[in-house]
Parts: sequence; C-alpha cells; structure tokens
Amino acid sequence: MKRFLFFVFFATFLVQVGFADNRQKDLSGIIAIKGELQQVYENYPTGTPVIIRKVVKMGPGSERTAGVYYAVEINGLQIPMPKENLKMIKLAPPETFSDFWQHIYLEQHLYEYFSETGYRTELRQEVDEECLDYLNKLNGIAYKDDYITSYVQSIFAKLAANNIDPNRIERLNVRVIQSPDPDAYMLPNGSMLVSTGLLSTLDSEDELAAIIANEMAHYVLDHQINNIYRAERNVQRAAFWGSILAATADAAFDVAYWNDDDKALGIGAIASIGSIATLVNVRVVDRLGMNYKVKQEISADRIAEKLLAFRGFNPDGLSSALSKITAYYDKQKRTNDLTRYGSIKNLQKRIEKIGEVQNLSNHPYLKATSDIVTFNAAMNLSDQRYQAAAQLIQKNIDNNLATDNDYVLLTKAEMALYNTNEINEKCLTLLQKAQELAGDSPNLDIYKQKILLLLRMNKQAKAADTLKEYITLLSKFQEQGASNEDKDWAAKEMGWGNQLLDKISRM
Repeated sequence: MKRFLFFVFFATFLVQVGFADNRQKDLSGIIAIKGELQQVYENYPTGTPVIIRKVVKMGPGSERTAGVYYAVEINGLQIPMPKENLKMIKLAPPETFSDFWQHIYLEQHLYEYFSETGYRTELRQEVDEECLDYLNKLNGIAYKDDYITSYVQSIFAKLAANNIDPNRIERLNVRVIQSPDPDAYMLPNGSMLVSTGLLSTLDSEDELAAIIANEMAHYVLDHQINNIYRAERNVQRAAFWGSILAATADAAFDVAYWNDDDKALGIGAIASIGSIATLVNVRVVDRLGMNYKVKQEISADRIAEKLLAFRGFNPDGLSSALSKITAYYDKQKRTNDLTRYGSIKNLQKRIEKIGEVQNLSNHPYLKATSDIVTFNAAMNLSDQRYQAAAQLIQKNIDNNLATDNDYVLLTKAEMALYNTNEINEKCLTLLQKAQELAGDSPNLDIYKQKILLLLRMNKQAKAADTLKEYITLLSKFQEQGASNEDKDWAAKEMGWGNQLLDKISRM
C-alpha cells in the first residue's frame, strides 16, 4: 500500500513540475539520491537537504526549454533543476549499491551523454548479435570447471552494475576462457571474459576484483559502444568475421609431452595456444570497441577504485594487478600489440596515475586458483613453452599448494630443457615427491615419466622394474569398470610397455 501511495504521489509530483508530458523522455527511472545545496538556489540556503528523484529530457514544444532536467525534492516541495545547475548539489555518500551506480551516472554526466547521443539501440542489437556469434566460437576454448566458474561469478556479482539504466539492453555475465595471457575483456553486450592466464598471474581476490571493476567501469561509461560507433560502424559484418575467425578452436593439444596420453594429469584436452590466438586477437578487440584510449582507461581506473572501496575490496588491488600483468608481458619481451592492453607503456601510464604499486597476496585465493595454475602450466607445456610451465608450477610449490600432477609437470618441463646428471637426479626427487602426494591413489603418469627418466639415466634395470609395475597398474585399471575409451587407452599403453620391456631386455 505504501509503495502504491508513493507512485501516486510521484505521478502528482511530475504533473506539478511539468514533467508529465508526452514530449519528455524518462532517462533514469525513479531514483532517490540524497545531497545538499552547496550554494543558495532559488532562495534555498546552502546546506539545505535535497533528493534527486528523476532525470528526464524535455523535448521541443514543452512548457520548459528543451534539455535535461533533474526532478529535485527540497523541503517537501518538488522543482525542476536544469542540468547545468546540478553542480550546486553536493551528493551524499551512496548508501546502497544501486545508489553507487546512480552517483557514477550523475558524476560522469552519463544521463546528459545518453540524452545527446541516444542509446543507439539498433547498433546495440547488431553488436549483441556479433558478440553472441563470437561467444559461440569461444566455446571451444571455454574453461569448464564449475568450481572456478562459480568462484569468479561470485566476485563478478559483487561488482556488477545490474539494472542501473532501464534503457540499456545488455545482460551482464562472466565466463572463464583458456588463454595463457593475463587478460580480461568486457564485451559490449555485457559478457565478460576472464582468462585462465589472468587467474594464474594474480595472487589475491582484491586483484581479480580490481580487474573486473575496471572492465565494469568501461561498460558503465559505454566506452565499447562509443568506440565502435566512432571507428568501424561501416564494416560489413560477414566480411569482418569471415576474415579473422576462419579458423576455430576445435583443435586440441594433448597434455602429455612424450605421447598422446589424454589421461595425463586428469585434465583432459586443452586448446592449442595457436587456436586461442586466432580467437582472441587485437583485431577482435578493436572491432568490439575494447581498444581503449589511455584517457578511457584512466577514467575507468578511477571509478574502479571507488567501486572496490565501496564493496569492501582493497583499492590497492588495481595497482598490484596491473604491475603483475606488466611483469608478465615484460618477461615475455612483448612491449606492443598486447591484445587487451595495447602496450606496456599504456599499462605503466595507468600505474603512474594510480600511485604507489602494492604487491598483494592472499592464500585463500591462491588455494582456490591452484588448479588453474596447473592447467596453464599444462597449456604452456603442450606448446613447448617449458620455462613458462616450470615457473607456474614453482608458484604452486612456493605456496605449498602443489599436487602430484604439478610435480609431474615440472619434471616434464625440466627434462625437456636439460639433460645433466644434476637435473636428472632433481627430476627423480620430484617424482618421488609426486608419489608421496599421490598416496594410495596411483598416478599412472608418475610411473610413465619415471620409466623415461630412468632410461635417460641409463638405469635400465630400475626402469624395467618400474615398467612392470606400470603394466600391472594398467591391467588393474582395465578391470575396474573403465569405459571403452579408457580400456582402449590402457591397452595401447600396455602394448607400448611390453614392447619397451622387450627392448630393455635386449640392451
């Protein structure tokens, strides 16, 4: 009943102030942003409390001059305030999350922006179709893990600017994709992409929240649609997608290094880095309006810091995250044509504007993302980026989060890079550690790798003994109700093992 009476009151209010007119357009819906006058306005003294109730655009022919007006309540009376007088109001700190985004709309003059440009609904619908086509192609490199997806979604949901503008058609959501590079993208239709590389590079939830907050700010400020409108609106859609997305990410590389063992690590097939680069590239970023100017990035960073503080995250997470992303690309000797960030120089400019760089780390985050670190290491290993793979695994080891699979991966990377007595002994120790962590659940990949290592060390007798254990375990695996596919794999491995055993006996 109270809500009904409020709407009756508000409708009466609109009539009183001359806003109930078919020549006016509602820009905000009903809002209630509190503040106070910073100077005398229409005989109301400085410090008088006010409430902004609505923002409308008056068209030609109405009783008032055409333009944007704010419906302002002062001392129980309602008056229309022209947009140029909004500076006379000092906004009170936002009380709710909805208030926060309405504050951003007011402070960034977004109502005036949309009043001048319109919402470009037709363009938004066309771009949404392009984004959906693109997202369908990205299914081939989706990271499919319900826990990680839910974890990222939980942080995204704390920052998402849902339902802040009734005139915008985007639907906010987030997806995790396979990619070694530490990037995140807010597509112009509201879909955000977070790479496994980003999750692996960062060390805290505050840092991840900061990157999400920055992307959310770009969305709220409408940077993507504005950039598309100004840059490439005349490009034929079919021709564009046909030229840069001819290849798809259907191809997958096996995780194992010495054979096509898709059982290795229990991870399954991962997308090739080449296929990922085909789908996530500078031209796609440009076309979808995500190649931001430094000025746009800095503006989004400022809003991101406010958002982080309001939602209880550490605003220093932004400088910390950007510094780690910079370090990643610097280590790779990549200074320009960064898919999402343009150049290291751009990143450094942003960090300078933000201020002193912090180095944040949080063990619960590291624990939550340790499997992602393993996955990215496997991705790098499959692409023969052995040092990158080893560095990622070392991160899990340093944080006391390494699993038996991590130690196997590190062994593969070390064996691919070196062949010295010292390294071989080190790898044997790594595999022993993997065996300890595996416990009573035998990891077949440990045995396979140990066999190859012992042969490299010219320890044929020990290799033969380990090979016999491996064959026995494969036989038990077959008897445990494995699927036909698993049985075929085990049979293939047993055939390989018996052949190798025969070869060793003739050495």
